[in-house]
Amino acid sequence: MTASGAAAQPAQPGGASTDPRYYFLLGCHLENNGRIDDAIAAHKRAIELDPKSAEIRAELAGLYARQNNAHEAVKQADAALTLDAKNSDALRVLGMAYAEYAERNLPLRPGDKPATYQQQAIAAFEKARADGSDIGLDFVLGQLYLKAGEFAKAVPLLQRVADTQPGAIEPAVLLSTAQESAGQPDAAVATLEALLRENPGSYRAQIRIAEIREQQEQWSAAADAYGRAQAMNARAPLTSRRAVALLSAGRAAEARDVVQATLASGRPDAKEPVLLYLLAESQRVLKDLEAAQATAQKLLAANPADARGLHVMSLILQDKGDTKGAERTLRDILARDPLDANALNSLGYMFAERGEQLDEAISLLQRAVKIEPENPSYLDSLGWAYLQQGKVDLADRPLTEAADKLRKNSVVQDHLGDLRYKQQRYSEAVQAWERALAGDGQSIDRAKIEKKMREARGRK
Repeated sequence: MTASGAAAQPAQPGGASTDPRYYFLLGCHLENNGRIDDAIAAHKRAIELDPKSAEIRAELAGLYARQNNAHEAVKQADAALTLDAKNSDALRVLGMAYAEYAERNLPLRPGDKPATYQQQAIAAFEKARADGSDIGLDFVLGQLYLKAGEFAKAVPLLQRVADTQPGAIEPAVLLSTAQESAGQPDAAVATLEALLRENPGSYRAQIRIAEIREQQEQWSAAADAYGRAQAMNARAPLTSRRAVALLSAGRAAEARDVVQATLASGRPDAKEPVLLYLLAESQRVLKDLEAAQATAQKLLAANPADARGLHVMSLILQDKGDTKGAERTLRDILARDPLDANALNSLGYMFAERGEQLDEAISLLQRAVKIEPENPSYLDSLGWAYLQQGKVDLADRPLTEAADKLRKNSVVQDHLGDLRYKQQRYSEAVQAWERALAGDGQSIDRAKIEKKMREARGRK
């Protein structure tokens, strides 16, 4: 207000006060007592008496906002900012209104485009927090940055909130999301681990750790986090995700045991067909092929239309040396669904591995890659088929791309090593084979790779 140095003068006996500060304070008092219409009238009278006061208009804007009257709140906030562009209270009101209406995708004023509101809310809050002292404002602005994809800006604000509220779940989870999205997955996990030290029972934090480690393909860490989350909530349907992580980590026996325990539990998720699929796959990896085949048959009997049963059966038959049976099974899948990219890849790769029917193998794999162009497993299969056919130039792009994406996949790195050897790029071949030996170690002959490395080193 324009003359804030002196005390507000009360109304004189027999007449109304002409002091805007009196009506300003009266409006605040009336609002506190639930007399909203009288409070609004008091603030409006204050504005009449001091039309150049941004503070009074900002207070009225806040009152309207507290009554969920966004349109009047914005009108008064705009008026306050016309008088004082740095008025923090008006900027907050405006920011909150824009944020709310952006979420609802509704216009505040005729002709407005709600798509612009998110950035307008951010701009208002950035100006409002000029002194950087309001944790609540940091939290709101951090969330807006997160929604807008401005992760690097969200991190320091949400970090500040989390630091002042150790053990609070929401700030820590949002901070971890911002950190992961900003390319800082290890920092995200550290944030969640700090939360768990303060709040050991946070199921949500354990799930987030599992998901982040899953995205990083740190399968053992992901499996362990899912295990801890299951221990917190035994009825949570996490068995399939945990089993996939265990299988990917090469811990097939644990995957089998986890799935069997859930199947025997009688819980609702015990009826999910995926559990039988994962049990069959873990038994197959453990070379218990008879048990795996029995489980796959059980899955197919209960769910004849579930292609997963046929997929795992084809792998079991291949492992048993029944390539004809595996081929029939895969062709059965494709007869049902010609666009089943997994079946196309499996059949094409089986032919490529045997060095047989390579023209058909390439045709099948080209179809798989057309359906999922970015799938590195399919690219590897196609490149391998080209290499088996002697088409080194055609093999280069898919095998290189697959190896870039699957740097810990031993088979893929082995394939790239074979390609580089044929290209007489011996140093690169050795590097690829070193990655193969250091990778997941699945489905490779280590002695054979070591022999190839010795031969390549002799040709450098």
